[in-house]
Amino acid sequence: MELLEIILLLLGAVLASSVLDQMMPRVSLPLVQIALGAAIAALWAGPLEVHIDPELFLVLFIAPLLFDESRRASKRDLWASKGGIVSLAVGLVLATVLAVGFALHWLVPSVPLAAAFALGAALGPTDAVAVSALSRDIRLSSRQEALLSGEALLNDASGVVSFQFAIAAAVTGAFSLSEATSTFAVSFAGGLALGVVLGLAARFLVQTIRGRGLESTTVHVVFEVLTPFVVYLAAEAVGVSGILAVVAAGLLTTLFPPKTSPSAARLDIASSNVWDVLAFVLNGVVFVLLGMQLLPSVLPTWNGGSLGLPQLVGCVLALTVLVEGVRFAWLLAMEALARRSSGGGLRVGKEGVRDALVTTLAGPKGAVTLSIAFTIPLAVADGPFPERDLLIFLASGVILCTLLLANFVVPLLAPARDDAEQEAQRAASVAVLQNVAAELEGRKDEYGAAATRIVTAQYAERIARLRDGDAQLDRVSGLRVEVLERQRARVAWMIEDGQVDRLVGDETLDRLERSQRLLERRGAGKGPGRTRRRHRLAGLLGHRALGRPPAGGAPSADALLVSRNLDECATEYLRSRMADGDPDAKLAELLLGEHELRRAAAGPATAPVEREDREEVLRRVPEVEAEGLRLELEQIQAMRERGSISREVARDLREEVYLMQLDCNAA
Repeated sequence: MELLEIILLLLGAVLASSVLDQMMPRVSLPLVQIALGAAIAALWAGPLEVHIDPELFLVLFIAPLLFDESRRASKRDLWASKGGIVSLAVGLVLATVLAVGFALHWLVPSVPLAAAFALGAALGPTDAVAVSALSRDIRLSSRQEALLSGEALLNDASGVVSFQFAIAAAVTGAFSLSEATSTFAVSFAGGLALGVVLGLAARFLVQTIRGRGLESTTVHVVFEVLTPFVVYLAAEAVGVSGILAVVAAGLLTTLFPPKTSPSAARLDIASSNVWDVLAFVLNGVVFVLLGMQLLPSVLPTWNGGSLGLPQLVGCVLALTVLVEGVRFAWLLAMEALARRSSGGGLRVGKEGVRDALVTTLAGPKGAVTLSIAFTIPLAVADGPFPERDLLIFLASGVILCTLLLANFVVPLLAPARDDAEQEAQRAASVAVLQNVAAELEGRKDEYGAAATRIVTAQYAERIARLRDGDAQLDRVSGLRVEVLERQRARVAWMIEDGQVDRLVGDETLDRLERSQRLLERRGAGKGPGRTRRRHRLAGLLGHRALGRPPAGGAPSADALLVSRNLDECATEYLRSRMADGDPDAKLAELLLGEHELRRAAAGPATAPVEREDREEVLRRVPEVEAEGLRLELEQIQAMRERGSISREVARDLREEVYLMQLDCNAA
């Protein structure tokens, strides 16, 4: 196949997987993508050959994915679990190498011990992509999440280095423990050190560009995307672990977050959107490729291998049980030692056993394992590499089994967040809003009673929506969108009729269209994280759906005329929806009450003095809104430090505050 056809085929499969994922919520996205890849390979007319150099695979896919995961990681949680993470990333990988090596050599004597160790090294790393996808759907403690994410970020390096030494021993027949140990230490420590140095250099370069006023959204995002590739290639050229260098550079970005500002919010939103799309596509391509490689790796062993079908299946199951068993025993021992250090003795209760089992199964093998397995050379000094096809087959089988266990067994042991947990998270969001509203109310003398009352009313409405639930939020958002559509039609008619200047009218249309687009975009989708975003955004955009003149100085006569027409349009439509029998009559009454509260607080624009007061209130409202959003960020950080909310909840809440800051700045 031509390269272009392969790329289009992969992108098409990733797109199809995103649709199928919505239709099969009980099956994780990686499994859907693997199945699509296997179906493509099975149904394709003729041989489907997709060969990717393993080194290219690591730099093209694994490096940016690990960089994205590391830059999103919580440095606080990782540091708190540093001992356990290093134990899993280094000690458990080495234990897996030894256990799988000796067991496979005993089960299949035709596999040399060094080659069996190589397979054990390939099966050592867990898949960061699969772990991240899984953790969003099940209930994990903060310690479990930190262990899994930290392990997945660091164990790739130990697996790759162990694999390289095992292959060297298989090819040359010689092995030096002292040399292997020193090389491993240099690769591990050198990768982390070089990543920190390059991360600091990248930060200095960004600050220099920003200081000269040359940074733009495009420059910022492209620089971020380019960073993991440069760091990985530089580390590999020096001879240290490129994977660990990328992880260290990504973690460094979390140590120096930018100061909160509308400009930083704009850059953060643009960066997050680009990385979300890039990570989704790269993740999807990785797993589709994994599915496409399953049949080519299975058929040679299936048709002409030294083992029959029962023996092959038995070896795959035995290795899966062994890998998961070693991991479970290691985690159980870690749990016992942790209890002993805290004075609780070595005994691990039923809850500790369950947690260890969940953490065991929640660390499946994936793309890194397969990419490592494909680097097995075709030949050694005296002929073909022994049982190469069998080793790749076994690696593929264990990957599939661990993914199936993670998808179907882990949710039974650690089910999705229940209603009580979701209610606790919702209560945390309400607490943030209540604290901010109280703080603003205490500073009303600074901003003015009218402007403060308008903004605190918005917070009251957001709190009410959080308490009322999702169904009502959907209907309120839909009602707001309907108001916006009619307001846009009214402004367009005023422009065509010559009632207002076209420039003022176009600015108003742009503002209304942006608000409608944000409401519709953020209102789409399901899930706890998405629901929190919709609740928080609806409150800020809501009052804009009910009319507001452009900010930035005293409004012109045309701007005031547009504002009054927006008021009339919203009032007319909402009153029409308050008729008997309309299912949204109560919601329309709520929105109309909010709208009239703003008008009453601002005062009528009928006399010169009253008009001046109205303009002053309208000028101050954005200032109070901006201060409220700043206070929200403070409250979110304080709750995160106290442990009241999880890292994921805090990240979601911050993301929406950044979005609202951006909208405030643009309005």
